[in-house]
Amino acid sequence: MSNKILVADLGEIAPGKMKRVEIDGMRYLIANLAGTHYAVDDLCSHEEVPLYLGCIQEDMIKCSLHGSRFSLKTGEPMEEPATDPIATYPVKEEAGKIYIILD
Repeated sequence: MSNKILVADLGEIAPGKMKRVEIDGMRYLIANLAGTHYAVDDLCSHEEVPLYLGCIQEDMIKCSLHGSRFSLKTGEPMEEPATDPIATYPVKEEAGKIYIILD
């Protein structure tokens, strides 16, 4: 059974920006990529540094520590030193709200 959890109002996160949310002790990033929202884990898979400290570049989130970049769409590492993907989560926009879907 999946949980639909409210994380932001539509329009709250500007394009190219992100918001960190904490749900049950876990941190997630909600990113706005040209009007489409994506949800990923907040920790880099290489050194467990918060990706919130990084930035969005093209369709990727860049870690501020060693420069690894991850696809916001798939979580796959696009640049070393990271070799493991980060988790991605479905996002639903409904009635002016943004929800993350967690299993």
